[in-house]
Amino acid sequence: MTKIDSDMHGDDATPIPPSRLAEFFAFIKSARSFKGDLSGIAAPAFILSPISLTEFPSYYCEDPSLFIAPSKQQTPALRCLAVLQWYLRTLRAHWVRRRGMKKKPLNPILGELFLGHWEDEGNGRTELLVEQVSHHPPITAYRIRNEKHGVTMEGYHLQKTFFRGRPCIERIGQMILHLDAFEEDYLITLPGVHLEGLIPPPPYPELEGKSFIVGSNGLMAEVDYSGRGWLRGKKNSFHAKVYQQEQPKTNLFTLEGQWSGGEIKVHDSSGKRLDRVDTEKELQLPSIVLKPIEEQDQLESRRVWHKVAVAIEKGDLGVASREKNKLEEDQRILRKKEKAEGLEWQPRYFEPGEWEVAERLLSKIGKDIRRDDTKGIWRWNGEQQKCS
Repeated sequence: MTKIDSDMHGDDATPIPPSRLAEFFAFIKSARSFKGDLSGIAAPAFILSPISLTEFPSYYCEDPSLFIAPSKQQTPALRCLAVLQWYLRTLRAHWVRRRGMKKKPLNPILGELFLGHWEDEGNGRTELLVEQVSHHPPITAYRIRNEKHGVTMEGYHLQKTFFRGRPCIERIGQMILHLDAFEEDYLITLPGVHLEGLIPPPPYPELEGKSFIVGSNGLMAEVDYSGRGWLRGKKNSFHAKVYQQEQPKTNLFTLEGQWSGGEIKVHDSSGKRLDRVDTEKELQLPSIVLKPIEEQDQLESRRVWHKVAVAIEKGDLGVASREKNKLEEDQRILRKKEKAEGLEWQPRYFEPGEWEVAERLLSKIGKDIRRDDTKGIWRWNGEQQKCS
């Protein structure tokens, strides 16, 4: 097995080379005029990240101790607070953990997998299973499970990228954290994202709107996102609260700070400060464990994109473009062959189904599950991944 450092295959801090600025601005101009989802647009190799979108669900468990923390709390309010604190810490991992310009991740091929686990002393083994269940539109399904503490997260998302004056990302789908010991479910909605400071680069992400964490135990958490204005405010700011669903004006806890780093303050219902968390403090986090590339399944992400990623990291953009184009052309040929033979590709680990608890919890915030947008409701089919 190979331990993968958390910064490996990251979006590095390399700025756009001056010789590439004209090409960069031409790409932005083209993207602005494009109507619809930008996911399928071919981006210049110099703005590509060497990682695939299938790796992104791993950021939900960058700190396994936070992932299982809700299972250790003895009251519903404290469990909901722990879920909220875990979720807020995942935002930095998703959007700004790496320094420098955020680059466009690789668009996964159909059936692409990302399989791994974390070994954390005291917290046991946490396993990750990710599969790309659709290419058009791009839908990723995932499951994270810690058997020792009985914590499972399952979800799926379609990611849409489009221009609305600036690059925007919408994620459609559902995500639920389940605690075996308490038979509790927490549905988590994801905010929209847009990029500020695109011209001149480098850009930075801002979350927009609200997120809700809806508990099956009657608890609710609500997160309001805000950014830097002309005269006031700090980028990546948030204000969050935990309350009983039947008493939305009575806060049990409030949290505020910047989700991208710095101090997060936690207060109880009386206004007393309970905690101050420095999200930029360096922690000794366990690394995700993957099989060596030569032992991975043909569809595992690091093996699929290995040649492309190596070329990007070396700055050999010509090789990166050729390898990427070859891989994508091979996929088109495979899909045509399947169609000609009357075959229909089937996912390995997930399948469309029903999710009664998701629909019930969504109804509490007046939202619909939007199954038509995501080609159904994607659920784990019970198939166990091969030991990673």
